[in-house]
Amino acid sequence: MALFGQLSKPSKELPLIDVSNPDIMMELLEELAITASTSDWINLHEPHHAEAEDIHAQAREVYEDFLGILQGKIKDKRINRHVTWAGDELREHLLRHEGEGEGDVIERAIKRFLEAFLHLARASHEGQAPISRLQYYAFMSGWAHYFAGLAPDETPPSHTESVSAKEEAENGQS
Repeated sequence: MALFGQLSKPSKELPLIDVSNPDIMMELLEELAITASTSDWINLHEPHHAEAEDIHAQAREVYEDFLGILQGKIKDKRINRHVTWAGDELREHLLRHEGEGEGDVIERAIKRFLEAFLHLARASHEGQAPISRLQYYAFMSGWAHYFAGLAPDETPPSHTESVSAKEEAENGQS
């Protein structure tokens, strides 16, 4: 089990994983994003690094663990058993907003999140301005609320929306 500090002994008591809680969901998404972006960076810049395979394996493990949690397939002591949001309820929510497509909608939504995150993570390496802390928080919080079923308009923010909002705020426009 890879998510939520389970790769090492946690230094504090961890809360139960509740995928309907946006704060918990944000922590899970951050762990997924960190391992995926580290694996991506290694793949692009240091493919022969001595620990490359371990880094890629960790990213796959975190991804599979996260997917299993959201699909409601993992039933262990980390998961709050009183929350029924994972699985079919989450799938129905995502289908309303992701639409029909190939494969499981939960997996498609996770892959869409990762694609958007990796785009942001690669920005500074591709000569673009890096994402600010405000943009990062808006992006991650939007996705956390979306997966938790609590986003105001039920759609996660796109990178361009969060950039435009920040630019407007900096220019004094509303």
